[in-house]
Amino acid sequence: MALSLRGRLLVAHAVLIGAALAIMTVLATREQHRWLIDRQEAGLERVVLRVRSGVANRLATDPKRAPQIADSLSRVLECRVTLMDASGWVRGDSDVPAPRLGEVENHAGRPEMRAALAGRIGRAVRRSRTVGRELIYVAAPLPRGEPMAVLRLAEPLAWVDVLNASLLRVSIVAAAIALFLSVPLVFGVVSVQARRVRELGRVAMRLGAGESGLRALERPDDELGRLGHTINTLASLLRLRMRALERERDERERILMHMSDGVAMIDREDRVMHANQSLAAILSSPLPPPPGTPFQEFARIPELVDLLAQARHSPQPVELDLRLWTPQQRRLRATATHMHGEGDGSVILVLHDLTEVELLNQVRQDFVANVSHELKTPLTSVRGYAETLLDGGLDDPEHRDGFVRIIRDQSTRLEALVDDLLSLAQLERPDARLKGESFDLREAVAQQVAAFQPRAGTARLVLRLEPGPPELVVADRARLDQVIANLLDNALKYTERGVVRVRLQGSAAVVRCEVADTGLGIPEADQPRVFERFYRVDKARSREKGGTGLGLAIVKHIVLLHGGNVGVVSRPGAGSTFHFEIPRQTTP
Repeated sequence: MALSLRGRLLVAHAVLIGAALAIMTVLATREQHRWLIDRQEAGLERVVLRVRSGVANRLATDPKRAPQIADSLSRVLECRVTLMDASGWVRGDSDVPAPRLGEVENHAGRPEMRAALAGRIGRAVRRSRTVGRELIYVAAPLPRGEPMAVLRLAEPLAWVDVLNASLLRVSIVAAAIALFLSVPLVFGVVSVQARRVRELGRVAMRLGAGESGLRALERPDDELGRLGHTINTLASLLRLRMRALERERDERERILMHMSDGVAMIDREDRVMHANQSLAAILSSPLPPPPGTPFQEFARIPELVDLLAQARHSPQPVELDLRLWTPQQRRLRATATHMHGEGDGSVILVLHDLTEVELLNQVRQDFVANVSHELKTPLTSVRGYAETLLDGGLDDPEHRDGFVRIIRDQSTRLEALVDDLLSLAQLERPDARLKGESFDLREAVAQQVAAFQPRAGTARLVLRLEPGPPELVVADRARLDQVIANLLDNALKYTERGVVRVRLQGSAAVVRCEVADTGLGIPEADQPRVFERFYRVDKARSREKGGTGLGLAIVKHIVLLHGGNVGVVSRPGAGSTFHFEIPRQTTP
């Protein structure tokens, strides 16, 4: 099992301290050994300097007594005593019997002998070839120099080793005590540092997990404190970077959310990684699929699944037009693009809804067909009766006036149709503007009602404006006069008997105008379409009445330009009530 940081630091410090103490102990032992030898040499030097004069006097009286003098002096000084002549031959040695002195080799080459023969105090530590032991030597020249020249004292090195061993034991014990005492201190220091490291690690992990507002300790100002400062700096930069990424993500999400096209990213396993709300709406789902949803389970459209497979093997985007038989029939253009940079087979799928474009094309086609049909009927009548007149009808007094009246009526109908088409075209222009002016809407309605009274009287209908207070508005009066006129014309045209009532009522913000008739009414299925161009509930009857089929469409566009709304409430056999609402203050 791996040691913790605290354990590793503790072991490392303990080994380091132990090694340092061991090295110090070894160096101290060597220094102690050298110091002991120096002390012993100094002691021998003092002794030899003190006794050499007496030895020189005794040797001067009887040089042959050198062996006995060496022996007696050795017993007094408790060390080895050697007497040598100027040539380096041993004449007396306390460790060599007198008969064997002749066998001892010449000592002139010994270091201490060379120094003594040169007139200095000589020192040396070496193993003696004569007695076979490690000795400390101190040699001094004798005062007279004849017949003996050098006095040398020597002591065994063994007792120095004994004393050095004792000092070594003391040093080892001291080192062990120091190590024992340092371990708890090191443990405490290591624990504090390890705790700081763990705290920095926890802060880094929590920052990595996304927590905000955390700060690492920056004191004391050591390496770990500076590391804490660095972590805090990185955390601040990370927060700034995360905010920037979140802003970018939110912007992308808002862009995707408000896109009319459906967008989805599909992984190599055909699972949805991301999808916007438009995709769900196009595929008739209330919500986008959560990440990880199999695309085939969500869409259940084999053509799209095949399109994804084709895109993964194509270097270019792959397109497909298809029609969905969902509750609301849709026509789509699907584009699948392989994300080559990802290297994982991901595909971007874009669904463009062409349903509205198709409907607009259909409306345009219907509009062209309707205009052509509406124009063809009066043109055919005009041409036919004109040709009849040219072919001899002018000579028929009984019928020619009727032919001319028909041509006039059809021309009037053509003029009304063209005028309504021009009005509708102006209203549908993107730059269509209103001429705002302040006026009383009730007064404007009253004027229109008065204008239609003769026609109502001819049709034996009652046209009545219900009384009420003035309704002041700021709007385009000419446009609203057109709205009221079209509604009154429509009500009188399709009411055979009864009453046409006009009622106004208002609130602080809007004014509502209603035109109610007692005509045949409108079937419920046709009511949503009565404001479409050229839409007629009863086409044959409408043409008999001379309508263009554009009046209610013009009403709708004018009211919408004013920021209002228009509608109808009707029941077959019980009449119809058309109404519109506009704000009192209309922005031009």
